Amino acid sequence: MASPGELVRTVSSATGVPLPTIVAIDRRLVKAKLRTKGGRGFNAAQMTPLDAARLLTAVLASPHASGAADVVERYSQTHVDKTRSSDKLLGSTDLDDLAALPGKHSFVDALTALITSTSSGSIAKVMIKSQNGWVPRIEIYAFARAVRGRIRIAGLPNGLTASVEYAAALDGIKTRRDAKIGRTRSGVADDREGDLEQSRRVTERTILSIAALLAQ
Repeated sequence: MASPGELVRTVSSATGVPLPTIVAIDRRLVKAKLRTKGGRGFNAAQMTPLDAARLLTAVLASPHASGAADVVERYSQTHVDKTRSSDKLLGSTDLDDLAALPGKHSFVDALTALITSTSSGSIAKVMIKSQNGWVPRIEIYAFARAVRGRIRIAGLPNGLTASVEYAAALDGIKTRRDAKIGRTRSGVADDREGDLEQSRRVTERTILSIAALLAQ
């Protein structure tokens, strides 16, 4: 397993985001109790696929470290947008750990399952057995203002391409910060904020780097 320091360094190296920025995001998640916390030495925290998924979600969807916890909570409450997803969802592939995802799962759930699969599950086993150095083609997108994400996996052994989009719940998402001031946010950008939307993307390079670290 990996330490918090190893995880933040791996994410920084893979994504190209400066290490101080990743460290600041990680601290925000610790403060919000959204990252495994432990002591030092033998009692040091050991990072899990969920910890990695939350950190990566914050890096992708939060323009500033101060919004990291809020973003992770929002993306943890998303749902599959079937109107924008392929007919073959992640649960329809022949990779059993991804197929085990329930119908009602979030972007963070799917990202956690993907990291687990690539680290020690079905994807890892297929890569090990591959005679031609097969690796999945992965694209993960998250948007900075609208609560929307996309996970796309191509080149699967069965020839399928799975592309799943995630959106905010129709009745709005309430975070702990929103609860304090008594409001909900739907994840749909307010027209008064302007029409410009920004997204960030990572590929299998980042996922494979994180998976290799967690597999140690």
